[in-house]
Amino acid sequence: MKTIFRFASLLASAVMLFASCEGTGTGTGTGTGGDDITPGGSTTKGELTLDVDNLIIQAGVDQAKLTVKLDGKEISEGVMIFGNDNNVVDLGADFIFTSETPGTYSFWANYQTFNSNTVTVTVVNTPVPATPEDPQPSSTSFVRRVLLTKFTGAQCQFCPTATASIHKFFDEHELAPYVVKTEAHTFSEDDPAYFDGPFYGVQNFPSLSVDWHTITTSVDYATLTKIVADRYEAEDAVAGISVNSVATDGAITFKVCVKAAKSGQYRVGAWLLEDNIKGTQKGAPVGEENAWYHTFNDCIRIADSKSGTSYAGLKLGAIEAGKTAEMMFAWDLAKDYSKSEGWKKEDLKLCVFVSCPDEKGYSYIVNNVVTAPINGETKFEYK
Repeated sequence: MKTIFRFASLLASAVMLFASCEGTGTGTGTGTGGDDITPGGSTTKGELTLDVDNLIIQAGVDQAKLTVKLDGKEISEGVMIFGNDNNVVDLGADFIFTSETPGTYSFWANYQTFNSNTVTVTVVNTPVPATPEDPQPSSTSFVRRVLLTKFTGAQCQFCPTATASIHKFFDEHELAPYVVKTEAHTFSEDDPAYFDGPFYGVQNFPSLSVDWHTITTSVDYATLTKIVADRYEAEDAVAGISVNSVATDGAITFKVCVKAAKSGQYRVGAWLLEDNIKGTQKGAPVGEENAWYHTFNDCIRIADSKSGTSYAGLKLGAIEAGKTAEMMFAWDLAKDYSKSEGWKKEDLKLCVFVSCPDEKGYSYIVNNVVTAPINGETKFEYK
């Protein structure tokens, strides 16, 4: 399993780590050792593997046990473990790693003329959520959903047209269960749902984005249904998503696991959404029967998905078909998000998506998306 840790704030950057699926190493004794650590020495053919049972641990609480195998047989005598900077580290006879200091720690093993693959353990301050159980480990036939983002604002007098089209779509269309809606209120600051974080900028409101593949200012119902149906039918889900999240003391910590149905490069993004934000939508009809125009749902509060100039996800790297990769997010709302005091915890939820390169390899587009609670598990969803 490949794992990446993400400290998510407007100022913090991702800490990434790479290891093998389910902690099982795939390296051979060719002296390659991985991307970050390059063991020296042997070019003798063989298979020395290094496994680790916990890729993310909490500082001063958890431990990670390393296991060394030669041609599938566990060994310990005569084994040397090397850490950062290729220095020998003493992990005791049982190869147990603990640390009081958050950070990223890489290890590789040497036995006689054999060098192993590299594994990386990330140490964090927060408790580490467990990876949700996979209900169908042998399957990669995932339910696919489309990510729909509306760029809008309470003071945008033309935006009710898009709101009405989307409202009708979710009331009537057969694909409604397979669409996750989000709203980016970026039109003006005098909006209770205004999103003040860095995000993709549009010049015209309203606009609709579908999977970061299609962006249009045509927001009538016919256009909406066509672009959603075209994207949904364009491809199957090539990855599934599971999430385990914990919200405590003004912080949200969660682990995202991505399982690939097709080998390739992947990215993952996570947004925090809020529902039931009351406001007054300019240009919308009033009255009790039209209250839904003035209640803003699925509004983006945090968009943790920027890589370079793209908001289509953070780099997760290559995943082989049938294998998984993980990324961990830690949002300190009180410290890093000044306006979070007014957010209602009971109205918050997560939007997590996975993206992969388009057919030309120029940019990443969303292939699958799920919503998840800020407290609880969301497992892979299979057809």
